[in-house]
Amino acid sequence: MSELESLRSEFEGTQVIITGASGFIGLHLAQALSALDAKVLIIDRAQPSDQLPHAEFEWADLRHLDKTYETDYLIHLAAITNAGYAERFPLDTYEVNVLGTVNLLNHVNVKRRVLFPSTALMYKESSEPLAEDAEAGLESTYAQSKFIGEQVVKFACERMKVDYTIVRFFNIYGPGQLPMYIVPQVFRQILEDRRIVLRNGSVLRDLLYVDDCLDAVAKLVVSPAAENSTFNIGSGETVSIHDIAQGAIDASDEHEVEITDLQQGIQYSPTSIMADTTKVRSTIDWSPQVKLEEGLRRVWETHLNAKSR
Repeated sequence: MSELESLRSEFEGTQVIITGASGFIGLHLAQALSALDAKVLIIDRAQPSDQLPHAEFEWADLRHLDKTYETDYLIHLAAITNAGYAERFPLDTYEVNVLGTVNLLNHVNVKRRVLFPSTALMYKESSEPLAEDAEAGLESTYAQSKFIGEQVVKFACERMKVDYTIVRFFNIYGPGQLPMYIVPQVFRQILEDRRIVLRNGSVLRDLLYVDDCLDAVAKLVVSPAAENSTFNIGSGETVSIHDIAQGAIDASDEHEVEITDLQQGIQYSPTSIMADTTKVRSTIDWSPQVKLEEGLRRVWETHLNAKSR
């Protein structure tokens, strides 16, 4: 039995609203919960690329909803998630990530739980593992918008008398991720450019494969022990951007590809960030299962399959 299959009795027949399911994590989560026979309603500005059993799609801009929804679980993934884009377009970022969240919570009656994904980028950079109560470093527009979103969720859930769970994602990767993120970016360069150019290969990140992320999210949203609490979702280990690039080369078996490190300073981006996963591990039966080498191999195979079509 798979990790998620063990949750079938928790989700079968329940109503789950997922916003942002045209995105990377949202689509994977919608697929997983739909396969568990949850009745999934996807609210988004773009239709997911895959057809899902037991799932309905409704086009909507969360800033301008005109109806009220009923659901058991609300998983609110719709957001601007690229930190670089957020710096260039701060007004759009706050409208989507903050006002969109306010308006959504004013238009959904939730019976069991709201799950809100936040970000590890709200932490101050550190070479040590970061627990959920670590010092905040709200230097970027994206981090600020998600921090405010957390407060909005807590405030709204208290008024609605419904529980919430907040998850702070570190670097989640896997098949289907947009090429602006580091793992698909290096694979695209291997395939198209035959070389990898890094802005700063010494930056350290905590990478977690998407299947492990889904496992944690699905368990947390139904766990009574996770009510009204915040959890880091990461691997608890760091790897340099250079080593990610080298791992991608190893996974692709394209060993003639060279890596160029520009060694640039990257504004509003911590040089080192790693999750302390003690809390999530002790709250639910969870630990990462997919090693980085295996995860990179799976992503590479997806890129090859996409190229061959």
